[in-house]
Amino acid sequence: MKIRDMNLDEGDVLRVVIIGGGMGGAEVVRNAATREGLELVVVEPKDVIECQALYPDYLGGRVEVDDVVAPLDPFCRKMGAVHLKDRAVKVDLADKRVLCEKSDLDYDLLVLAPGAVQNYFGIEGAQKAFTINTLEETVRARRFVEEESPEKIAIIGSGPTGIETACLLAEGGSFKIYIVEMMDRPLPTLSKNASILMEKILEGKGMELLTSRRVEAIRDGGVAFSDGSRLDVDMTIWTAGVRPAPIAEVLDLPKKKGWLLSDRYLKAEGKEDVFVIGDCAWIEIDGKLATKTGMEAEIQAKHTARNLARVRQGAALKPYSIRASTDSPVALISTGCGCAVGIYGDLCVPIPKRIIYTFKSWIDKSVVKRFKV
Repeated sequence: MKIRDMNLDEGDVLRVVIIGGGMGGAEVVRNAATREGLELVVVEPKDVIECQALYPDYLGGRVEVDDVVAPLDPFCRKMGAVHLKDRAVKVDLADKRVLCEKSDLDYDLLVLAPGAVQNYFGIEGAQKAFTINTLEETVRARRFVEEESPEKIAIIGSGPTGIETACLLAEGGSFKIYIVEMMDRPLPTLSKNASILMEKILEGKGMELLTSRRVEAIRDGGVAFSDGSRLDVDMTIWTAGVRPAPIAEVLDLPKKKGWLLSDRYLKAEGKEDVFVIGDCAWIEIDGKLATKTGMEAEIQAKHTARNLARVRQGAALKPYSIRASTDSPVALISTGCGCAVGIYGDLCVPIPKRIIYTFKSWIDKSVVKRFKV
């Protein structure tokens, strides 16, 4: 597939505006910077690139802030890109213009990688709970743990983030930890084999797993359930899901279940000059739905960078091939004490857990290092 009507001369430069300076956006910059004829501008209000995969490690005291972030300005300068420290609030798709809080700018090609934010599903008081969806919130949660020494902690949500949060917290203190899950098993988006393995691990750590429990409200001192029961705790951490970043809600682009809809070239459905990648996107190709993981976002970013270069060259775009899909998910999940489990589809990798943790830790930390100058 070719993008039509660019009418480029040999010396023309295409301005590529990337909304979002997280791992996905930064990886687009890192890979597109070596391509000729592209001017790269990153619109991101934060000063740093953050590695969300390391938030549970930070909360548990295994790493510090410097291990989790890389300064965005020096990285962009090294790549020959511009960091516009501003927040995109709207996109005029007809005039090809990004409208920000403090300034506006035109684009030739747009890459949407704003990520996702915590989803509280309208539950009363949920926003008062701690989260680890941003570095700021994770720092606040760790400070509370260190200063208040809570005895009982509830983790709402038993996905990989919730499990890692519980296990890494348990490693660093003598807490009573409850993991609350609305579905009938932990890791409900992964295989039943993964759930069975994780139940054994959590039980061995003395944690209490509360499945098939629907949260009605988060209140001071505890969690209220829809069946009228209550769990009294000193701290509640919400990890029960995400939704698209606010800018995705106002964009006049096709969506599915609120997520921006990408085609097989990772373009916004029906738009030739807009690419959509990462956690904000619904990417479904040949019956496979991409997972919202760091590994998948990184591969999407690299593919998009190559397609941006193809647009500049007037060459045909290459379709994307999903690596980690919901029917065959890939996950490395830290379980504390220097251990982790590896999951690929129905398979729980049977090699020593410490080797898996070492591999996972190396991957997560190397992601941050690649952006440091």
